[in-house]
Amino acid sequence: MSLKYYTHGRRDQMKVALTFDDGPNPPRTDQVMEILDSRGARGTFFVLGKWVERWPQAFQRMVEKGHTIGNHSHLHQAHLGDFDRAEAAIGNLLGRPTRFLRAHYFNFFTCLYSPVAMSRDMKIVDADVNPADFAKSDPAAIIDAALNDPSLAGGSIIDLHDGREFDDDARRLASPLPMIEALPAIVDGLQARGFELVGLDDMELVDPIEWRPDGRGTFATAEVRSAIQGLGGKSN
Repeated sequence: MSLKYYTHGRRDQMKVALTFDDGPNPPRTDQVMEILDSRGARGTFFVLGKWVERWPQAFQRMVEKGHTIGNHSHLHQAHLGDFDRAEAAIGNLLGRPTRFLRAHYFNFFTCLYSPVAMSRDMKIVDADVNPADFAKSDPAAIIDAALNDPSLAGGSIIDLHDGREFDDDARRLASPLPMIEALPAIVDGLQARGFELVGLDDMELVDPIEWRPDGRGTFATAEVRSAIQGLGGKSN
């Protein structure tokens, strides 16, 4: 079975999707939502199942604010079944299946072994604008990377991080701070260019890319590496 993923929506519509990975991460996720709400913007939050289980009330606030929810795995590790385990946690509170999924580290190979990921109703989503905010401490650098990316256009999907997979609370809480400081300028800059900031459920995704096995299986568990070898893909 082939695996296809999307990096953008229709280019003829002035819509941009701000997406946020690795939450919920209270109170950082709440700070992100306050910025979005104050500017009439919607976001898409690709959440981790383990954090949904740990902070169900924070997750419910995301839902109540009307933002789009996506599946970003349970443990943020390349384990078989990680998306399915996350879906159980997310769907239990959401009350319905998720429609969007993002592979952790964009390692799509684990999706092939997930009934959730390969469901006909699921869209696997990458991004065409990746500011790498998780690796930057200067908010100005994040703003520049988001607003001046050559790929930024109608239909763009921007990948940011309101949380992290770290179990260390201090590290996880500190990591999004530069992005949060940059976010008002990013939102204002996009809206000044005439972009409407929408959830992925308000964007028509187009031009799917067919994934081919690559060398990122190096970071997988032995179980996953064995499965990749059975596909004929590289595992190291």
